[in-house]
Amino acid sequence: MMQEREKAVADIVAATGGRLVSRVRLQKLAYLLDQLGARSGFNYVYHHYGPYSRDLDAAIFDAEADKLVEERIEHRQSDGARYSIFVALSTADSPGFSYLSDPMLRERAREMAARPVTVLELAATAHWLAHAEKVDDWRAEIVRRKGTKTGAGRLEEALKLLTDLGLPPAAAA
Repeated sequence: MMQEREKAVADIVAATGGRLVSRVRLQKLAYLLDQLGARSGFNYVYHHYGPYSRDLDAAIFDAEADKLVEERIEHRQSDGARYSIFVALSTADSPGFSYLSDPMLRERAREMAARPVTVLELAATAHWLAHAEKVDDWRAEIVRRKGTKTGAGRLEEALKLLTDLGLPPAAAA
């Protein structure tokens, strides 16, 4: 049964320890959790940072309106770029988990949240290219689309994450 989407947002933030940095991280966690069977009901398309859900973006606003999460906007000191920090708000009328009732999914959410956001972006993109777009040589395509982000061992770390999750893309052609 599909749960209310705003509760899915709250569940992801709660499962990761109650604090989650970055909208990109939230998008990639939701996508990868869905690939593991979480069934959020979010629809995804390919966007700048890989799989992206407008439904999830809307659900963030609903989760905030329903006081399930708070989104705080911060700015990086180095360049002033903005980023989001999501904080789970506990309420008496929302005990426990709905969307992530499976403890294995909550554990995977915690594990993934601890990874660098670029690694999550690459993992979600590799999975998307191989499974949604069915690109035969997804490895060459991810390097083409993501450029230098794939360097410094990040692509290898992303592929290891997918293997650890049981979601490895097919071998590149």
